[in-house]
Amino acid sequence: MPKKIAVIGAGFSGTMVVRQLMDQGFNGTIELFHLGKTIATGPAYSEQNPDLLLNVRSANMSAFPDDKDHFIRFLQEHFPEHVDPSSFCPRYIYGKYLQHLWKETLHRSTKVPITLIVKEGAFVDPPDYSHIVLATGNELPSIPQVISEGVRSSSLFLENPWNSQFVVPDSKDPIFILGNGLTMVDTVLNLRKRGATQQIIALSRHGFQMLSHPNATSVQTDIILPNKTSLLELLSYFNRKRKTESLGHFLNRIDACRPFMAMWWQEFSSAEKHFFLKHLRHRWGTVRHRIPTEIAQQITSEKANGNLHVLAGKLLETELQDGKLLIRYTAEGGDQTIRCSLFINCTGPEISIEQMSNPTIQQFLTNEWILPDEVQQGILIDPKRHIARGKSKVPIYAMGNLCKGTFWESTAIGELRSQAKLIAKDILQH
Repeated sequence: MPKKIAVIGAGFSGTMVVRQLMDQGFNGTIELFHLGKTIATGPAYSEQNPDLLLNVRSANMSAFPDDKDHFIRFLQEHFPEHVDPSSFCPRYIYGKYLQHLWKETLHRSTKVPITLIVKEGAFVDPPDYSHIVLATGNELPSIPQVISEGVRSSSLFLENPWNSQFVVPDSKDPIFILGNGLTMVDTVLNLRKRGATQQIIALSRHGFQMLSHPNATSVQTDIILPNKTSLLELLSYFNRKRKTESLGHFLNRIDACRPFMAMWWQEFSSAEKHFFLKHLRHRWGTVRHRIPTEIAQQITSEKANGNLHVLAGKLLETELQDGKLLIRYTAEGGDQTIRCSLFINCTGPEISIEQMSNPTIQQFLTNEWILPDEVQQGILIDPKRHIARGKSKVPIYAMGNLCKGTFWESTAIGELRSQAKLIAKDILQH
């Protein structure tokens, strides 16, 4: 039985590893390291904008893989007006749920033979841990090289789109967003909530339209999985279904196939994975990462009124001239140069561990305790046990985004809760 465990990261992943260890009968010391201001809840579940909704229906948001109604029971007790399992709950309420779980976990720790120590600050490596769990969550987006040092260091550039402390500029110049995914949607809604009236321009390589979830009452398609699971066969399979099914049925098919994606991904060759990352991942992300209908309607209205322009193109250059931010990009068949009041980086979390800013990740990488996976999408791990392949004498487990190169689908609540249970079980068995 292990005696002392370090859990690095105190968001959903770290919290649920602690809880699973406790529920599965761990006896010893757990030290939980965190750098943020809060435990269990990240910026996505802030009360700054109560209108933001989860992107997954409440029925699928339980923190426990073996108790699918846990979140619904929490809603019944504390927020009965939001108890509909098919609805998309406000995110701040999910934050309340996570806070409730953390308080409950703290209380339970006093009733079982566990010493739970919370340490605010970076992980420092003493020699007496039997196991280490990396649950560091999402990194900040990487900063494109075309963004000049002057722009990076100015108040007109927002590196962290989840930073709720930035000041909405008092200017009529448009706000520029680089990226066109879920973070862009949240950022637009947050800007409007905080009083921004400027036109918003969102630029991405592809400019794909964000899709909304199909109606909850739509008929589930019977799923017959393809016999072969090479990338070419899967691409052909999904293309055939998209041509013959309604969009709602096709999106339901995507959801039904999702549990198999990790298995398919691991069977891909290295060449297939690189091809997917270069040519297909944005299309897959469009059908996989969807938004509630109410949110989609707000974005559609923004576009229809000319308040939001979503463009397909490439960022070419940024510079400051007399304190003004100039951005040059190519879109709609030509180069454009515009003056903007704010640049917000919504390109998505950094995935390559060699580029991550987290000091623990860099320390472990320098020590060769962890290694990059073959497609630079996280840590090289044993897929059955989530243990990093490296030179560490102590088992190092990885969760979430750090496992993206191994499973591809590895960041939603559904995957994280299962990973937390698996890791806790493996620690207790080894």
